[in-house]
Amino acid sequence: MFKRFIEIMNSSGCLAGSKVVLAAADAESIEAIRLAMKRGLGRAILTGDSELILPAVKEAGISDKVEIIHAETLSSAAAIAVQCVREGKGDALMKGLINTSDFLKAVLDRENGLRTGRLLTHLAIMEIPGENHLSFCTDSGFNVAPNLDQKKQILRNALEAISALGYDHVNAACIAANEKVDPHVQSTVDAAGLVKAWENGEFNDLPCTCTVEGPMAIDVVASQKYAEHKGIKSKIAGKVDLTLVPNIECGNVHCKTLVHYCHAQMAGLVLGAMVPIVLVSRSDPPESKFLSMALACIISGGMK
Repeated sequence: MFKRFIEIMNSSGCLAGSKVVLAAADAESIEAIRLAMKRGLGRAILTGDSELILPAVKEAGISDKVEIIHAETLSSAAAIAVQCVREGKGDALMKGLINTSDFLKAVLDRENGLRTGRLLTHLAIMEIPGENHLSFCTDSGFNVAPNLDQKKQILRNALEAISALGYDHVNAACIAANEKVDPHVQSTVDAAGLVKAWENGEFNDLPCTCTVEGPMAIDVVASQKYAEHKGIKSKIAGKVDLTLVPNIECGNVHCKTLVHYCHAQMAGLVLGAMVPIVLVSRSDPPESKFLSMALACIISGGMK
């Protein structure tokens, strides 16, 4: 179990033997690959314009450690990368300098993509200053307004991934504006439905155990003291590992507020495909891309 991102960055064996496929490789993503190579990444396949990629990998000093597959267009770079993953050549797939919609078109292709029949979901992993553990949030970037059944799948994907990072037990909170179930506030109804599903053993087949509570406001998530002040009996208040948000707006604001105002460091993954997918912003620095890549490889290895 990792409590700090630095533990991942300093763990020389965390990526041993892992394989990454990078679609539409660019200089920043290649630098992330270089950082991963220093920590044991076993193989990398880079797709895209070879005339642009080759000088970048030479400058990074990893030209002898990567395979470059030329692609005439960005869309073909994504399609080739996806095919490499389908052939078992990668434990994780990473997006380079390509529009997200074009990248996902290749991932979601019904005949040649990476679909598994499961819902694709986003998991944010954050290191928040002052907290002595990593914090997880789902789904903060993929599903817009999931219903209860989709939220069960979102929770399941997240629990499987967190378990693969070494967690034996996960405390999960279903976020809403308050702790009272209100039939007029769907987030509270869904939260209660998720708790009921947990109580009925719907997640008992997972490799980790969990405690699911909700609806729960964010102040109770953060502090046992606030829970006691509000008269709420909670086993996980102040000890929450995973927050499940009701919709993409809530998740987006929650994560970006922590990043921009609380100076949290964040990595992000897409789960539910054949392998974890690193779907970072094109403007993210190499260190952030490396963290997401490292976590994707570790989770992929843990799931296997």
